[in-house]
Amino acid sequence: MRLVRIGAACVSVRVGDFSGNAVRLRESIAAAREQGVHLLVTPELAISGYSLEDRVFWPGIASRSWETLESLANDCRGISVFLGLPVRLGGLMYNAAALVHDGDILGLVFKRHLPAYSVFYEGRNWNAWRDGVTNVHGVPAGNLVFRLPYGVVTAEICEDLWAAASPAQERVRAGAEIVCNLSASPFTPLKNEDRKRLVEGAANSMKAVYAYANLLGSDNSRLVFDGGGLVAAPGELVCQGPILDKRAWTLTSGVVDLDQVTRVRSENTTWRQDTAPGVPSAQTQVVEAASGNFLPAPLAELVSRFPRSFYQPTLASRTENRNPYLDELFDGLVLGLRDYFEKVGAFQRFLVALSGGRDSALCLLMAVEAAKALNGGREANRYAERVDTVYLPNRAFSSQGTETAARTLAQELGVPFSVVSIHEEAELAAQKAGELAGGAERLTALAKQNLQARVRGAMMLNWANCAGGLLLVTSNLSEAAVGYTTTGGDNEGGFSPIANVPKTLVSSLLEYIAQRDGIASLQQVLASPPSAELAPDQQDETDLMPYAVLDDLLYLYARRRLSLADCWRIIIHRHPGHTPEQLRLWTGDFGKRFAQNQWKRDQHPVSLKVMDLDLDPKTGFRFPVTQSVDYELDELAQADLMP
Repeated sequence: MRLVRIGAACVSVRVGDFSGNAVRLRESIAAAREQGVHLLVTPELAISGYSLEDRVFWPGIASRSWETLESLANDCRGISVFLGLPVRLGGLMYNAAALVHDGDILGLVFKRHLPAYSVFYEGRNWNAWRDGVTNVHGVPAGNLVFRLPYGVVTAEICEDLWAAASPAQERVRAGAEIVCNLSASPFTPLKNEDRKRLVEGAANSMKAVYAYANLLGSDNSRLVFDGGGLVAAPGELVCQGPILDKRAWTLTSGVVDLDQVTRVRSENTTWRQDTAPGVPSAQTQVVEAASGNFLPAPLAELVSRFPRSFYQPTLASRTENRNPYLDELFDGLVLGLRDYFEKVGAFQRFLVALSGGRDSALCLLMAVEAAKALNGGREANRYAERVDTVYLPNRAFSSQGTETAARTLAQELGVPFSVVSIHEEAELAAQKAGELAGGAERLTALAKQNLQARVRGAMMLNWANCAGGLLLVTSNLSEAAVGYTTTGGDNEGGFSPIANVPKTLVSSLLEYIAQRDGIASLQQVLASPPSAELAPDQQDETDLMPYAVLDDLLYLYARRRLSLADCWRIIIHRHPGHTPEQLRLWTGDFGKRFAQNQWKRDQHPVSLKVMDLDLDPKTGFRFPVTQSVDYELDELAQADLMP
């Protein structure tokens, strides 16, 4: 992982105070280096002061700015810094962002869009740079991107971000992975919220990291600048600094994974079309850094920014006893199930095989709400006529506790419930399976477990034929990921409403609905650890691994496309209660199961897509059925921890 720490320094400066401005810039650069910042962005025209107005025409402004830049370069050993200054070229003045890397001035990026509205009169004093590259003081200047030891960076200046045609778009097409914006954006109340939306939008649309640094304080007595540094990556606000701070400068920094930018770009067809050979890049030039080493930022800091759950956001604005995310998720699942039932037009009722476990309980809750919503909800009081449930025990393994939980839930929800034993059928199936295998002693433990699920599946399908029922498959996303399902058994049916919901989120939904709707019987369901009850004292998390670990691995591997080794390095930080070696074993087991069970996922019934992460090949996940991940397993076995 290319873990790069990016900083944004918001600095209070004064027009024409080159020595004073340099002192504050030096302090912020030194602090950034001490924090391990690789790339620092500072405000627009921070060397000279922004509000130069007609002062920009005075002799010495440009020359003193360049002299100050050269002196600041000596303070940039071991760090890359964008510094803003005025530059004179052929008698014309340009607003520039200079990149200093490891003490060398690599080049200048010029401002393209000059605002001349509201408080701005930049067209009076400055010239807009259009296209191409020139030379200033012996370094390239114009449309530039810079290839540094850790990645490709570029800049744009203030108004360029607000313009309809941002120059960064061209520079990103030329390879830039990080865009730095040197800004002098005056304060008005809540304006920083607009800036955040722009910065996040730019990161998302350009599939790049976007770093933004604003001036702080008043630099010529009239305008106030509120600071507020920002760093965003695609889909994420990495960090934000304070606004209206009383200090002379503030520094905020965050760690980004540039390899994630590469992955996002490689998967996005729109991005690839825009950057394909033949698409013009406005004569942007790449400048290569001649020196510098790259020591990645600490992985722990990147991991610390991850949400507690990859599947459920932490909501700061949730109202008392309500969670809008879980409300919407459940309502979306119910709507999809109701519409499938009605629009296919072949079913009379919902059928659910209750096991006393969490997945079937959630499916029943959905079926009840979908039944109430049929025909626009006009017959909601007759919902029980549209839902039927059954518990299919094998007395060798099924417990009284799960039967009680299933019965109590059906009764509390007011739907029919029956018990039909599969004990005799399972014994007969085992006998016949032994005959096929050449003797009962040759039956594997897995075969003995699966034949029970297949007996249940066949019975439910036959019941669906007789009842005109839509048989709900109760498998979840976590089980599908590792093949913890039985082909011809629990993955057989008419519709799979929670196939896109991971197990940890299933549990969260049940806990929430139990509290929200006061469904007391769900507590019995939640009290028992997940179990398929196909073997003595069987528990899912003993067969597999803790679902919290499994679901993290699923997200990191299938959604973020990380290697198994990097997945392991991350879950070490997220699950410190387990040893690194135990987590390594679980990661390897996950990788093998995930790769080996695509053939099962290809056969899964119709399901709903409600999450960004989706394993259904019919809705976007194209994963080879036959493949090897041995090279990843070898890498995992030899992997060391990252600092």
